[in-house]
Amino acid sequence: MTKPTSVIIFLYNRFFDPLIQGNFWLYIDDYLKDPARPVRFHLVTYEDPSFPLTETQREQAAAWQAQGLEWTRLQWHQGTGIGSKGADILSGFRTVVRLRMKGLRHIVTLGSVAGTFAYLYARVLGMRLFLYQFEPHSEYAIDNGMWSASSAVYKVSHFLERRAAKFAVAIASGTRFMQERLEFDWKVKGHFFKIATVANDKKFIFDPELREKMREQLGLQPDQRVLFYPGKFGSLYYKEETAWMYRWLHELDPRLHFLIVTPHSDEEVHAIFDAASLPRDTYTVAHSDYPDIHRFFFAADFAVIAVPPGPSKRFISNIKVGEYLCAGLPYLITKGVSEDYLVANERDVGVVVDDFREADIKKAWPEINRFLEMDPITRRAHCRAVGLDYRGFAGLNLRFKAAIEHLIER
Repeated sequence: MTKPTSVIIFLYNRFFDPLIQGNFWLYIDDYLKDPARPVRFHLVTYEDPSFPLTETQREQAAAWQAQGLEWTRLQWHQGTGIGSKGADILSGFRTVVRLRMKGLRHIVTLGSVAGTFAYLYARVLGMRLFLYQFEPHSEYAIDNGMWSASSAVYKVSHFLERRAAKFAVAIASGTRFMQERLEFDWKVKGHFFKIATVANDKKFIFDPELREKMREQLGLQPDQRVLFYPGKFGSLYYKEETAWMYRWLHELDPRLHFLIVTPHSDEEVHAIFDAASLPRDTYTVAHSDYPDIHRFFFAADFAVIAVPPGPSKRFISNIKVGEYLCAGLPYLITKGVSEDYLVANERDVGVVVDDFREADIKKAWPEINRFLEMDPITRRAHCRAVGLDYRGFAGLNLRFKAAIEHLIER
């Protein structure tokens, strides 16, 4: 039997960041469960001391390590300045050098920031690079007003993103738009794998008993129609606009209730919704860790993607869309966001608006209401079927394995 190839998994995230566990790690976990797997993994993460591992997380990490996973934990340095990022780049480089000296020559990254770090390492050390979920982070920062197009941080980041793409032997991203840019505009030589952000479809199987329990726990009445948003306010997402979007819909149908699950404090969310003159009994602010988040999905009837439009947004692949669909929820989304807005229309699983403006939201109400008036069993079954086809693990896992095989081919 051929000896497994050792591969570095380089994450500029915490190991138990929900974005890792609910997305990328599904693929790695599948490899770890396979005794005949062709690869062994050495994981490199940046841990935040303010998020220590829980006892459950320590036990889970130990179980994966017993399956052959090796893990190096680096400390994340808070801040966006040159000093903190330089410290992170240097600690990552020292780790990768050590692993390269042990014979490891393949590296997989998640996201463009980790990808640019690893590009610098791989180029110097003669390694093969696979960029997973490669998206233009620098352009998101422009669209969301975080950086200016003339700033040094944008110019350096964008330059490194492009160089990383040209260097990589394999690149995975979720949209046809990113594929067109890489293959036709940037003319990259690496092989492109179209892999939308995967959803943990087994976690988001609708449970009617759990729905009833959660709605009772949240104080929701049987006739209330629940809109759902599990996310943040501001930065890459709408802030005040989300509250106003809901106010305009609530004016059209007072039976609506908005369920918000967020890392923001209750006070922060209340301030946003108070500014839109929304009574506090018309919405609920809740908090959840990733293991329990699915319970809130089941209490809802219709979901929201609160991503503003912008030129770079066509490149993103939002994990929430897959989770919404697998849980049986149609969604509201702005035009031009990922391929998700196309899927919403083409497969009748969502409503598309130009922006979160009053005229756009009120114009969309009849379509939103159509979904709310559907037989809920039919609606959930249709959305889940689309979700499994578009974002389900089984199909996307085959593409991820093909990308790994391409990376390690001798």
